Amino acid sequence: MAFSLYRKYRPKNFSEIIGQKHIVQTLSNSITKERIGHAYLFTGPRGTGKTSIARIFAKTINCTALKNITPCEKCQACQIIADGKSLDIIEIDAASHTGVDNIRELKETVNLPSTLLKYKVYIIDEVHMLSGGAFNALLKTLEEPPSHVIFILATTEIHKVPETIISRCQRFDFVRLPIQNIVEKLSLIAQKEKITIDGESLEMIAIASEGGMRDAESLLEQILNLEDKNITIKEVEEILGTADRDFSFAMVDKIITSDTASAIGLINSLLEGGYDLQTTNKAFINYLRQLLLLRVSPELKSIFSYEITPEQLKKMMEQVQKTELGKILFWIDIFLEAQGKIASFLLPQLALEMAVIKATGTLPNEEVSNSPKITPTTSPQKPKEQPPKESVENVSPSEIKVPEITNPTTDNIPTSEIDSDNSLDIEDVKNHWNQLLAEIKPHNHSLKALLSHCQPIKFDQGTLFLVTPYGFYKDKLIEQTNQLTVEKVFGNILKQKIRIKIATNQEAGIAIPKKSSESMPEKKQNSLIDSALKILGGKIVKE
Repeated sequence: MAFSLYRKYRPKNFSEIIGQKHIVQTLSNSITKERIGHAYLFTGPRGTGKTSIARIFAKTINCTALKNITPCEKCQACQIIADGKSLDIIEIDAASHTGVDNIRELKETVNLPSTLLKYKVYIIDEVHMLSGGAFNALLKTLEEPPSHVIFILATTEIHKVPETIISRCQRFDFVRLPIQNIVEKLSLIAQKEKITIDGESLEMIAIASEGGMRDAESLLEQILNLEDKNITIKEVEEILGTADRDFSFAMVDKIITSDTASAIGLINSLLEGGYDLQTTNKAFINYLRQLLLLRVSPELKSIFSYEITPEQLKKMMEQVQKTELGKILFWIDIFLEAQGKIASFLLPQLALEMAVIKATGTLPNEEVSNSPKITPTTSPQKPKEQPPKESVENVSPSEIKVPEITNPTTDNIPTSEIDSDNSLDIEDVKNHWNQLLAEIKPHNHSLKALLSHCQPIKFDQGTLFLVTPYGFYKDKLIEQTNQLTVEKVFGNILKQKIRIKIATNQEAGIAIPKKSSESMPEKKQNSLIDSALKILGGKIVKE
């Protein structure tokens, strides 16, 4: 090939642009109505068409035989622009021209008349790389350029561009391209290049490109160098270094059905296939994130629609209906922990195997070490942090109806170090709740995550009553191994024999009070969604 695919198949006019209809329509209207601005700011992810549209716009406004907002490609202006020989279309890479002197040189040429074209167009790519002094030098020229001069600034990091620059430009936000649009373009390229490639392979390339057309074309070219003219899913997986989305589908299915053996088998099949476990686990965590968003609201699919096909969305919705929001949060926490261990473990697959065992509920017996004693406080102090995740107010301990739960044996507790003193009360437990959670974490990270969603509500005769808002958390905590671990750890810390009883808010007859919008923002009324927002770094948008 004489050119890279992305250069060979770069759009030549507005009709060939995909995925940016709102921008194409606005620019086309400005040309038709002769309302061309003096400065434009294009911002968005890489490979979404910023530079391509800038060049097409420059060619369109200078074409002498324009028809239906489409350059003729035959006039002198079109030809010299297409060949890159025009002295009036100046492209500047701000990454390598960051200083004040570079902008001063630009300012010296701005007032010079154009040579052959009607408009002189300056395209400044990666404009956020300019220094503060360079931005200041550009301000005056950008505000009042000569009538024949147009500036087009492009950036992938709009937050680094000063507001004084942004306010002087017409801003256009480019979006990531949907998978279907990328697949259609790649399929067209494959036909023209006489390449045989199946739809599944094209979808994998499109997903890996993260909504960037240029990245997708570069990946296709890279795969062609490996296997010319006849591409299969195997070649695509080898180049990308990760399993296809079917792995994520299959893994979640195994976790939902608690099929631990099959899930571990999936992990080892990845290892045998030569896939990078960190890359694959990262993709799996992203998949869990998508399930989490869908469980919160199906409307949130718009956040990641460029990553999936309609068929994949259908499968994901089926899985979402089979699980709970709390479970998905639990899985994300487990596999995030595993991600940090993969590189440090002697056997990388072990970190993922442990995560699978925790996620499916197949937890081994765990030894509990002794912990330093906590002296009961006579005058409760205000804790540094608010330990409860759910606020339960105005509820008398005597009114709480905790169902009877058969407790596992506690014969293994070292009674020589357990006091019979019952001077502890619920305030002592609450004051030390954060420390109790910290002590449980080394023994079982999953238990710490589960207990963080519980609230201690009553302590009576050595029995600690906990409530949790979700039945799934209760079911996990009352498993014999888990409950015994909690009792032994808490008992060793408090130096008192402890029994744990757990119930859901509904079973205990506790209603979580609703606060007015003045005292509590709407997004904090559901602590579980708060947890999701913290994990995802997002926010709730009100329509």
